Amino acid sequence: MTHKAHDIEEEFHSRKSSSFHALIALITAISLFFLSIQAYFYLIHPEPVNIPGLEEVGGILGTSLSQPFSAHRSGEVKRVIEEVRNDIKQVANFIAAKSCRKADRVCQSKAIFYFVRDEIRYVPDANFHDRLENPLTVLKTGGADCEDMAVLLVALEQAIGNKVRLVFVPGHAYVQVSIPDYRGEKWLNLEATCKDCQFGELPNNVAIQKKDYTEIQ
Repeated sequence: MTHKAHDIEEEFHSRKSSSFHALIALITAISLFFLSIQAYFYLIHPEPVNIPGLEEVGGILGTSLSQPFSAHRSGEVKRVIEEVRNDIKQVANFIAAKSCRKADRVCQSKAIFYFVRDEIRYVPDANFHDRLENPLTVLKTGGADCEDMAVLLVALEQAIGNKVRLVFVPGHAYVQVSIPDYRGEKWLNLEATCKDCQFGELPNNVAIQKKDYTEIQ
């Protein structure tokens, strides 16, 4: 190999090495950028921790859970919620305060959703449209069909100031919530009967169904 050829080969390897290191630097910079965004989002909207269990929530209600509550016809959601508004607000505030270190609405909304998803046992009912159970009854028994679970979730999310609506698909119901100043206040899915669903997620078999919406004022 001539001296000139040797120099050309060295220059080629040098450029190849420089390109490789530049690529690594670019990948590292992009990774750090996305990590910084994730860290910033976490600082702004931290995830809920130490979400209370059903027994702990029941403890703050005391004798309220011992009262008999009558069921109502399906469609009387507002009446059902209004009957227990003060107690439900107490429960919602307790879950929010215990689960979130700062008064962040997104964190609080997630905490309430995960409480219902994890603590209320889903009991399928083919005739779920027949009647609505009182939300305190659901907290007392720890079990509910999809509609009663959705009404409990609606009541709790509404109690912390979120806009809420019930979504009905054939034979099923779930919740959507709109959080002030978050993601353009768009409607986010809350499917508490899906134990694997995270905040905002919806199972594919539900997502493709025709939907009817009932906003709760």
